[in-house]
This record gives sequence, C-alpha cells and structure tokens, in this order.
Amino acid sequence: MPPRRKLSDLDRGRAIGWLQDGVAARQVAQRLAVAPSVIIRLKQRFHATGRVQERQRSGRPRVTTQGEDRFI
Repeated sequence: MPPRRKLSDLDRGRAIGWLQDGVAARQVAQRLAVAPSVIIRLKQRFHATGRVQERQRSGRPRVTTQGEDRFI
C-alpha cells in the first residue's frame, strides 16, 4: 500500500475553491492525486466547521523521528 499523502493547507483551499466553482469531487481528487473519499471528507468538514485546517490531535508530540527510533 502506498504511503498516505497529506494535503497542504494550500491544496485544501484549492479543493474547496474548485468544489464551490462546481468541479466534481472526482475531478478535484484527480487534480490533487488523492482518493475521492479524501475530497468528500474535506467538503463535509468544511461545511460543518467552515475551516480547512487540520484538527488538533490528542496525545504527546513526538520527540524523535521514525528514523531515529530505529537506532534506539
């Protein structure tokens, strides 16, 4: 399975703009090289909250990278 690609804030804003201009979610997904479900969830979140930024995550922030963890 390929690694997940996170959308930047700029890409999220572009996606919402395209959706508001009437571009289909599948076409937006193709333009950004992500799955259509990513765009649909983004659209739902935007309509619910009015924001496109990532949500705060719970939990302690990482101190080491995954690469550094391999050597520990």
